[in-house]
Amino acid sequence: MSLRAAVLLAALAAPAAAEPPLLRVTLAQAEAEVRAHSPERKAAAELSAAARDRAGASFSALVPRLTLDGYYRYQTEIPELSVVPGAPAKPFGDHRATSIGPTVTWTLWDEGGLSKTWRAQRSRAKSQEEAERLTDSQATLGARLAYIQVQLAREQVRQLADSAGLADAEYRDIERRLQAGAASRIDLLSAHQDALSRRKEFLQAQSELGGSLRELLRLTGRTGPLDLTRPIDERVSTSTPSGLPEPTLRVSLDDLNETAPALAAAERGTLDAAHPRVLIYQRQEEAARLSAAGAAAGNWPKIALSAGAAYQYPNGPALESVTQKTVGLTASVPLFDMRQTARLTDEQNRLAGAAGFQRDLAAEQLSRDWDQARVALASLRAQSGLDERSVAETEELSRLVYRSYQSGSSSYLEVQSANLRALQAKTSAARTRAQILIQLATLAQLAVQG
Repeated sequence: MSLRAAVLLAALAAPAAAEPPLLRVTLAQAEAEVRAHSPERKAAAELSAAARDRAGASFSALVPRLTLDGYYRYQTEIPELSVVPGAPAKPFGDHRATSIGPTVTWTLWDEGGLSKTWRAQRSRAKSQEEAERLTDSQATLGARLAYIQVQLAREQVRQLADSAGLADAEYRDIERRLQAGAASRIDLLSAHQDALSRRKEFLQAQSELGGSLRELLRLTGRTGPLDLTRPIDERVSTSTPSGLPEPTLRVSLDDLNETAPALAAAERGTLDAAHPRVLIYQRQEEAARLSAAGAAAGNWPKIALSAGAAYQYPNGPALESVTQKTVGLTASVPLFDMRQTARLTDEQNRLAGAAGFQRDLAAEQLSRDWDQARVALASLRAQSGLDERSVAETEELSRLVYRSYQSGSSSYLEVQSANLRALQAKTSAARTRAQILIQLATLAQLAVQG
């Protein structure tokens, strides 16, 4: 199901269902939608096609050119000529003159100037194709990063929903304990403040989830008639904190703990030495070198052949129609052009040098980005292991401290501190998992594509 269909399904289901509509999006689905919608990708495809057309146009100069030439001319005054002295003068031609017929022209030799120009255009077309491939991979990366951001925001909503539920439960328990004389008014107010704080944080998390969803849907071009004011994770839609407005949308995504196969493979991949970021400039360098050679060919003679046949009237002074056949050979040699050819050659050579430096810089940056992503990923993997232990221990600590408070051995301040540490540990673990996915997405964009 496409993202557009999912949006429409969610909108149609809203009136008939008591619960908010459901928006279900997978990572693969988001990637396909973003690539299909991306204006940058479409523009790059058009530029690539235009470059191929230009290369094809340059090739046409290498083959003979066939044209149909013709003219019609009418003149009021015709010169007259007396062939024999004393005889009456006769018109030398006619008032009208016509000619029509095919002509073939072909450059026989130009020191390879036209051929090198065509090859240069072909290299430019290949450079543009690499730019198109880069734009496509960037669109995929953008979709993945936007999706991971939604995953993280959704996870935070779920965690804060659980935390707010726990705060509400503790507040109700302390309220009963106060009635039984086993708790103080201070404890009750502190618990209520905790419950209010968790609710506020939950609303903020909902707002952030709505913003992340809005950006993802914008990238896909399928905004749809959805209310993103108060979205919620589908897994907690039935256990939202009490006293808050009803959610406007349920969100179903791939789990943050599940790594897409395309991302998992990137961790075992290798850096793509033929990455589009490098090949763009490599092709540009090739094109500039060939253009320089083509410009330098202007220093050599150029020989062109032409041949034609035309139906012509009149035949000079004779008022008759003839089929005139012509064959011609022209040669031109540049003698002085104010160093125009030399300067054009130098320009293209300098452009080739600049493209070479840009290629080297792109290769260095690729290697840097690859190493940084792998180092960051290794660190995040280690942090993730610590996060798992921290989450388990802080959850257990939170339960133990509250039991200790119920038995009178601990203060409610200790309960608050334990609950906050448990929430922070869960939030930190979710962020670490999201950062792992971000680094994997970065590696996937840089790795050799299998």
